[in-house]
Amino acid sequence: MTTREPVESEEDPSDVQELYISQKLDHFSSKTNLNFQQRYFYTARYVYTSDDVQNGNNLRGTFDRNKDSHAPTYAFICMGGEGPSLDKSVLVNSVHCSGDMLALAKILSTERNANVHVFAIEHRYYGKSYPTFPDGSSPVSNDNLVYLSSRQALADLAHFITYVKQEYTLSDQVPFVTFGGSYPGVLAASARLKYPHLVYAAVSSSAPLQVQLDFYGYKDWVAKDLANEMVGGSQECLNVIQEGHIAIAEILQPGPMDGKEMIKDMFNLCSLDDLNDPKSVRAFLGDGVVDIDVQENDPSCDEGLCNIAKVCDFLTDESKSSSDPMEALAMLSRNQTKDTCKDISWEGMIEFLSSDKSIVDGTRSWLYQTCTEVGFYQTCHSNSTCPFGRGFHDLDADLEICQRAFGIGPDEVAENVQATLEYYGGWNIETSRVLSINGDIDPWSDLSYSNSGRKSDGLDSFWSIGASHHYWTHEVKPTDGLNIMRTREFIYNWVMKQLEEFDSNQKHRTDILAAS
Repeated sequence: MTTREPVESEEDPSDVQELYISQKLDHFSSKTNLNFQQRYFYTARYVYTSDDVQNGNNLRGTFDRNKDSHAPTYAFICMGGEGPSLDKSVLVNSVHCSGDMLALAKILSTERNANVHVFAIEHRYYGKSYPTFPDGSSPVSNDNLVYLSSRQALADLAHFITYVKQEYTLSDQVPFVTFGGSYPGVLAASARLKYPHLVYAAVSSSAPLQVQLDFYGYKDWVAKDLANEMVGGSQECLNVIQEGHIAIAEILQPGPMDGKEMIKDMFNLCSLDDLNDPKSVRAFLGDGVVDIDVQENDPSCDEGLCNIAKVCDFLTDESKSSSDPMEALAMLSRNQTKDTCKDISWEGMIEFLSSDKSIVDGTRSWLYQTCTEVGFYQTCHSNSTCPFGRGFHDLDADLEICQRAFGIGPDEVAENVQATLEYYGGWNIETSRVLSINGDIDPWSDLSYSNSGRKSDGLDSFWSIGASHHYWTHEVKPTDGLNIMRTREFIYNWVMKQLEEFDSNQKHRTDILAAS
């Protein structure tokens, strides 16, 4: 029987268990019989027994013993994916699944008297879920990375659900719902598509379902956000950024070194030699000479230069005082880097991505998946509205990384992305009971189902106005805006509707069996 460890507060992670499950390294071939240990997290804080009353361990507030004996039981899974390693906070308070999955689990337990088993599963080749090999070779060597894919990850999930049903005594009358944001949001929806007998419904947040090799729309969307007054942007801010990059590009044209030395000093670059390397200049200008994290925009952040509004206020003020957009960008860059020089070396980046050093935060793993599955290369073409150095970041730059870091050629990368699109369906995904939630400030929304123009009886979508990349899955804060609260309410109501239909269907089947 599953029991819950007492917790002092909802922020206390002591009840969250860090566990491992043995997974096949290759679910689709018998050529290798290797297994690896996949990490997952579990909490029973929303699963109740009569012992909870005696122990005073009852977040419900009141406990109805008779009602509890007929309480519905559900299972929620937070999907892992690219990014930093998970820890116990993933099932307490984190950016991954807090505002939607965990908040809903609490609502169901306190208001609906339901029991909710809550899990988070770490993606293979991320965090602590890297396989080990008998010859001691690196898990992120080119030969060993062949076992990293979304298809293998979904097969991991299928085995995981089968395993936890037995481990936690969950019958087939317990519906599983997957949750995830960004790539894990794609996995949440794809799990429902590929394993509908195991996954009853899915909440897919900020998921770019329409995989695309050349994702030029990303930086076009960034330009739109920087001019969006609703989040503190302005046309003036966008003009400063665009004009500043144009000025820098003119100075860095092949010619005398005087101008390059000036740029090196203005932006505190580590090496003047990098400005003589066309590829380093290409990356410096094409991806932006300053860091503006539009994707993760947090309207309520209280740190310096931490959101669109604060960055735009800084740039417009500096531009007015100096009458020079390039100097405004340089001031922002120096403010961001402080006393640390900025390394723009293309060859240094290639060397890092080709080594075990890039295992940190799953960088090499995710880069490999872009080359073998999804692309998503955020280019900045001459004929785009990209706010940075237009024409400096083309697709060849990303394809060179795939070739040099993994030995995957340009044609193969393109074929891989097309194969992924055909396998899952992209905007034409053929499944049901999937909710697509997207923020209209999030550049990834360009490839979302919400932006597809499609309407399907089995697929629902919702736009979160003014929201950045799955902001509603983050910690619930008093400073969250009304639109974020409305987004979460929509998610809660949608999931509860799916669960009510499940419960109703189960009751109907039970009544039929009893009558027969």
